[in-house]
Amino acid sequence: MGSWRVVGSLALVAGLWACGGGAPVEPAGTASSEAALDCAALGSPVYHRIRPSNGDSLYTLNANEATNAGTTYGYTEDRGVAFRASGITGTGLSPVYRIYSPSRTEHFWTIDAAEKQQLVTQGGFTTDEGVGFFASATASPCLVPVYRYANDTLRKHRFAITAQERAALSAAGWVDQGIRFHVAPATPQPVDTKFTLVIVPDTQNEVVSSSTLIDHRMQWLADNKAALDIRFVGHTGDMANWDTPDHIQYVRAGNAFQKLDAAGIPYAIAIGNHDTAATCPGGSACPGNVNANLRNTTTFNTYFPPSRFTRLGGVFEAGKSDNSFHTFSAGGLNWLVLSLELWARTDAVTWARNVLAQHPNHNVIVLTHSHQNSGGGIEQGNGGYGNNSPQYVFDNALKLYPNVRFIFSGHVGTHAYRAVTGTQGNTIHQMLTTYHDGSSNPTRLIEIDTAANTFSSRVYLPYTNVEKTDGSKFTVTNVSWVR
Repeated sequence: MGSWRVVGSLALVAGLWACGGGAPVEPAGTASSEAALDCAALGSPVYHRIRPSNGDSLYTLNANEATNAGTTYGYTEDRGVAFRASGITGTGLSPVYRIYSPSRTEHFWTIDAAEKQQLVTQGGFTTDEGVGFFASATASPCLVPVYRYANDTLRKHRFAITAQERAALSAAGWVDQGIRFHVAPATPQPVDTKFTLVIVPDTQNEVVSSSTLIDHRMQWLADNKAALDIRFVGHTGDMANWDTPDHIQYVRAGNAFQKLDAAGIPYAIAIGNHDTAATCPGGSACPGNVNANLRNTTTFNTYFPPSRFTRLGGVFEAGKSDNSFHTFSAGGLNWLVLSLELWARTDAVTWARNVLAQHPNHNVIVLTHSHQNSGGGIEQGNGGYGNNSPQYVFDNALKLYPNVRFIFSGHVGTHAYRAVTGTQGNTIHQMLTTYHDGSSNPTRLIEIDTAANTFSSRVYLPYTNVEKTDGSKFTVTNVSWVR
């Protein structure tokens, strides 16, 4: 079909929609080096036609091209919609190039620009048809992998998505070349609009002498992953109380979080002052420069390095989890979890602002240790040994972006809720959860319904099977989600 394609590239025809991807990509080290995936963009059908005379496959976003290929150019075997993708670039999407070899009479698609160039210059694929569609190079719960198969006898390639397609190609002698990119399935799946976000408050008193309470909570979350549809767990800091030569509190916390790892539940942890070298045994200030000690998180990052966080999108400082962002999809929407250090440095605030600016289509959840005071207002100080106050962080980053929806914190008090309005009119829901409970394991459950535009919050204690009745349970309606 290289001889009858639309002049220029079919990918440039108005109205084309498709997608593709490549091998999984590791999380970026900085916010600017990788954009998070926009699953909602992958909604347009990619049609699959086969020419029986030689086995060539045509994948196209253009329904008219598919029809014309069948009536005029011998692509009479109609396989319907192979998958769904995008015809325009978008957040987290990569181009899938379309090339054609007159000698092989074969179309070929690749997300790898180097592979494409090599085939064009050395492999006989002399007709460069530009970008065929856009897909994701990374896996996501909302997408399916696309495998590429090769048939040396026919000198052709073909894609497969379902297990049945893969089995049929393998049985016919095609060779599996692995996952090439990720797309949306051919038949859109019903969207479950309800899910649970979990917030774990200060656990410092749960790990001092044993791990019973934190272990119990994490196992309860793992056991109830399906029942509650838990999509993400956030911890607001002071995971440990203080460090010791054997790092036993971090060992206990690390082992407890392994229960979430085993259950496949992603999480993020904010840094509290007790998670740093600023706090010595007994809770007293460590000797030396307390501000410098506050930024010494060596032990924390030994047990919770960036590589441990499965939905990590980027970090402020290489090798450190202190300031990080994470992305996931739930309720048919895209979400970004921004974890910010305690009483943040100005450079970290600037980094956070850049992350928010680069993800306008994500609903943002902020985790930080100190934000609200015990009365629910925004904290004005920096603890005496931090850098900028929570009010500074809010004024210079969090309130400026219209997609910020939640700010969760701990550090003081017990619980508080207060809604405030960002500079662009968005409502920001702030929730304080602390308790410092040494006899149970308080856990805030945020049940979100993106269709009903609501969320409900409650604090449950799994160890004693009790739900708090202290005013921490409430429902908010008329929530405006980013869609």
